[in-house]
Amino acid sequence: MTFPKKIPANFWLNHSKLAIPKVITFDAYNTIYCSTLPVMEQYSDEGKKFGINVSSEILTERFPHVYVELKSKFPNYGKAQNITANDWWGMLIKQMFLPHDVPNTMVESILSRFEGKQAYAIYPDVMELLKFLAENHPETVIAIISNTDPNVYKLLENLEILRYFKNFTYFSYEIELSKPNPRLFDYVLKDILEKRSDILSGNETIDTIKKRCWHIGDEVKNDFKAAEEVGWNSVLIDRTNTHGYFNDEINAKNNFSEYDLSVQKVDQNMSKIWQLCKDQEEIVQTDPHSYVVSNLYSFKKLFF
Repeated sequence: MTFPKKIPANFWLNHSKLAIPKVITFDAYNTIYCSTLPVMEQYSDEGKKFGINVSSEILTERFPHVYVELKSKFPNYGKAQNITANDWWGMLIKQMFLPHDVPNTMVESILSRFEGKQAYAIYPDVMELLKFLAENHPETVIAIISNTDPNVYKLLENLEILRYFKNFTYFSYEIELSKPNPRLFDYVLKDILEKRSDILSGNETIDTIKKRCWHIGDEVKNDFKAAEEVGWNSVLIDRTNTHGYFNDEINAKNNFSEYDLSVQKVDQNMSKIWQLCKDQEEIVQTDPHSYVVSNLYSFKKLFF
């Protein structure tokens, strides 16, 4: 069989579904939820409330440099240097608006905005899938694996979805392991099996159960390839065809620089992205255990 190959929307009407997953893990940002407006547009709007006028274009241009430098100086949001995640983001915000002197009240205003629904929204297909799994397949463990800080707990709670993940949230800040490190996926699966030993049946082992584990994310290196390399099934969710898998002739583009990826992260608009992806039903299979989808409606059709 030649890969990659396109799977049409009606394929599963005449073919057997895949085995129902025992574990489905999600990346967080730009997989489960997305910014309602580009992040730097929101930063710029908040700045104007405090008399600091810096355009979103300038902030977007600065962001990758400031973000990468701060990550290098204070890795894992400064945990080892006894810096709180809010302090880390505060430093980023103040550097973004230089040479302006950003008051602490502005920092607090930006941080507060990014704790909930003013800044972020859940993708409708994600919400539908989470409800479906919780109501119809409680035997499937649903988890989050994300390179992020503990502030995401409050965001997930404010977005009203934290309850779907219960004890299965795995954030790099707490575990001190980040994607794409394969040890992170091993840690996650071991922890899940300790909490839910019932998902092992018969002669199954950690190695065999990986065939029923799926990870969904929007980054090739940190999600798609990382899960694939540890023996999980992997799903790249590409809502805007950034990687070219949904072109008439598949022309995958996966060599994005860290600068490009940083800009992509902050230049998202939920409503525009949703209009682009919501009706796309085609799936691209890149190897026996890896798939590219535009939305989770098509992912769901693999099993249900």
